[in-house]
Amino acid sequence: MSENGKYKVAGIGIGRAGTGRVRAYDANPLCEVVAVADSDQYNLDLAAQRFGVPGYATAEELFANHDIDIAVASLPVRANHSVVMAAVAGNVKVMVTEKPFTAKLSDADEMVEACRAKGIEIASGLVSWNRINHWAAREMLWDGVIGDVQRINIYEANGQGGCHGINLARHFANDADVEFVTGFVERDPFSDYESQHTGSDDMGFGGIGGYIRFANGVEAFSSFKSVNWRGFEVIGSDGILYKQNGTSLKLDILKAVGDELQPVEVPDVAPPVRNTADGSTLYDDEGWAELTDGMWRSAAAVVESLETGEPVKLTTGDDLRKALEIAIAMRESARRGGEPVKLPLEDRSLTMYPQNSRWNYKKEFMGQDAYAEALAGQKRVQN
Repeated sequence: MSENGKYKVAGIGIGRAGTGRVRAYDANPLCEVVAVADSDQYNLDLAAQRFGVPGYATAEELFANHDIDIAVASLPVRANHSVVMAAVAGNVKVMVTEKPFTAKLSDADEMVEACRAKGIEIASGLVSWNRINHWAAREMLWDGVIGDVQRINIYEANGQGGCHGINLARHFANDADVEFVTGFVERDPFSDYESQHTGSDDMGFGGIGGYIRFANGVEAFSSFKSVNWRGFEVIGSDGILYKQNGTSLKLDILKAVGDELQPVEVPDVAPPVRNTADGSTLYDDEGWAELTDGMWRSAAAVVESLETGEPVKLTTGDDLRKALEIAIAMRESARRGGEPVKLPLEDRSLTMYPQNSRWNYKKEFMGQDAYAEALAGQKRVQN
C-alpha cells in the first residue's frame, strides 16, 4: 500500500478499454493509480498525462520500478500470458485481466498455477457471472429454492472460450468437476479459430454446443441455434430459475407449489443509468466519462477481497481456464464425430483462438482515427 494507506494500482494496456477500467480504481477511495504501461506510445503519453503518473513501455519495466497491489491489464488476449507472468514476478496481490483468459490450455495452466503458488488472486473479464444478481441466484439455488438442481439449458454460442454461457453453467452446477462432454460446432470442427482467421480461407468453427455431464449428476445442454429465447434455464426438482435473454439482468424463478408453478421474487440490483437516452456519454465533474455499473462493481469486488482476505467475487482465471477446457472438449468431440470426451483433457497443447478483435489489438480493426476518437471520449478536456 502507499504511504497514504491506499492500494497501489497499475494500468497495463491503457487505451480505449483500459482507460475506463483503470479509472474505476482511480475513483475508488481505497485505491491510487501509481503507474501505467502501454506499448503504444500515443496511448501511453495520453494516459500518463491523464492520471498524472509515470508511464512505461512494458509491464516488466513498470514492475521493476513499482511495488503494485492491483495490476489491471486490458490487453489483446495474445498478451495476457506474458503480462500475468510478469505480474507474478512483480509480486502483485491481485491480477485483473480481460476476457477471454488465453487461447492455449497449457498457458492457462501456467498462469493459474503461478498465481496460486504466490497467493495472487486473478479476476478475469467483465462477464455474465460477475453480475450481482447471478451470485444471489446461485445462493438461492444452493439454499434449495428449486430443490435439487438437475438440468441447465444454455442458449449461447459459447464464443471466447465459453466465458459467458459455459462459465455460468459451471457456477449454477455448484462448480462441480466435469466428467465428460459431447459436442458439435457451427462450421469447421478442425479449425483452431473461432472466426475467419486473417489472411486465410479458414472460416473458423463458429458457435459451439453440446452436452456437459457434471460429476455431481447435474446435466447441461448448450445450443447456439437461433431462437427467440437467448438466456438460460436451471431446472430443479421443485422449480425453474430462468433468464429470457443473454443481456438482461432480470432473473425469474417458478417454484412448484402443489400442482402449480408460482413466481418467486429474485434479488436484482439494476445498474444506475450511465448514458443519456440519445446515446451520448455523461461526464463527471472531473471530465471523465461515467463508468458502467460493471466497472464500478468489479473494482469494488477486488478491493473487498483485499480488505477481507476472502476470494474475489468475480470470474477468476481458473473459472475461465475451466470454461475454455469444456469448450475445447466440445470441439474435440465434434472432431471425433460426436463421441464423448472425458475431462480433464490430457493434451494441454490444445488451443482455441477467440475472434480476431479479441486476440489482436483493437486499433488494427478500428483504424487509427476511430480508435483515437474513442480514446479521446474517455475524458473531456476541461476549460
